[in-house]
Amino acid sequence: MNQIITTDTLVVGAGPAGSVCAYLLHKSGVDCLLIDHATFPRDKICGGGLTVKAWTLLEDLMPAFTYPYQKINEVEFKIDHAFCRIPLQYDIRVVARKDFDHRLLQFYIASGGRFMQGAFSKFERQADGQLLVTLKSGVQIRCRHLVGADGANSHIRKQLIGPYSGNILWLEQYQPKSRTSIFGELSLTQYPGGYYYVFPAVEHDVVGYGYAGTNMPQFRQILAEKGFEPTSIHGAYIPVLEVDTGRDDVILIGDAGGFANKLTFEGLYYAIATAQNAAKSIIQHRKFSDTNADIFRRKRRERWLAALLYSRFGMGLIRWLAGHPSLIARAFNKGIKPD
Repeated sequence: MNQIITTDTLVVGAGPAGSVCAYLLHKSGVDCLLIDHATFPRDKICGGGLTVKAWTLLEDLMPAFTYPYQKINEVEFKIDHAFCRIPLQYDIRVVARKDFDHRLLQFYIASGGRFMQGAFSKFERQADGQLLVTLKSGVQIRCRHLVGADGANSHIRKQLIGPYSGNILWLEQYQPKSRTSIFGELSLTQYPGGYYYVFPAVEHDVVGYGYAGTNMPQFRQILAEKGFEPTSIHGAYIPVLEVDTGRDDVILIGDAGGFANKLTFEGLYYAIATAQNAAKSIIQHRKFSDTNADIFRRKRRERWLAALLYSRFGMGLIRWLAGHPSLIARAFNKGIKPD
């Protein structure tokens, strides 16, 4: 007979969304189990930028949590052949996801939270309303709530809604640190629907590129044009189409729920925010569609803003703004400021 574990809430995926959600549930007295198929620390492709919205929210939720980061206080925008450098009103903190995610998981475990290594296979609803989750190892877990925080290729989402078409391929490469000043570089317009960037991180620089039509030959060409030797290129999908399961017992958060910013493709803020809202839903016995209502509204607003920004008109407007750095600075700082 297979081993059966019982818990109130099972959280699948120990990235930022899963670890934060599990921590908040455990802290509130909810019997919670967090699982992940990976052995931590594990690497994760991501620019690693924590905007002020993300790091202030994290500080509010987990005030004792500490982590190393590289601070960015300027961004250089390159628009076609023009560029301007703008000061940031609020610092961006660039983290190494391998270390950051591991520290979050360890913080949860140190608080007394339960964690086990395991890979999700399927779930079934039982006659009594409970969920029976089966892991690939054969271990089964009975729970009242299932939180899917298992990333862009979420197996829980696949079981719920089938094929998902909201992914954008993103490519990255790490470079030896070469920055003499702390600034990020963003390059727009020649990459319709996306952009190229260089961020200084804790131990290296991160070079990344993505848009609706990303492919490996393009990225290699861009690296060569920028003076970088293509070496170890990593790819991952970023989901940009949010999913509401319509269920009270199964919740998708972070990348699993398609919660990445549709304009910038940054996902760490939404990972933390949806983790908080999922925990609220379970603790307060409320629908996730209610506790997460503000995020769903933001996503709808981002949809039309992204369509405008990456349109021919939007790109023309950005080219015009290249000659007005103060306007770019005002718009960028307004976009990243805390609520």
